[in-house]
Amino acid sequence: MPIITIEGPSIPDGRVRRDLVEGLTSAAAKAYDMPKEKIIVLIHENSPDQVAVGGTLIADRR
Repeated sequence: MPIITIEGPSIPDGRVRRDLVEGLTSAAAKAYDMPKEKIIVLIHENSPDQVAVGGTLIADRR
């Protein structure tokens, strides 16, 4: 079973999150020639105070 992991900021709109996982699932099912039920998508949402770029928290860059 392929596993797709997405890491990024929170997606507050549930419809947008559903569209994202549906699109990723469809693309992976086609690429792997597998049924959608075999594709796993994990979403890891990170707040700006938990991610740093260049040694600076994203929360501090705003």
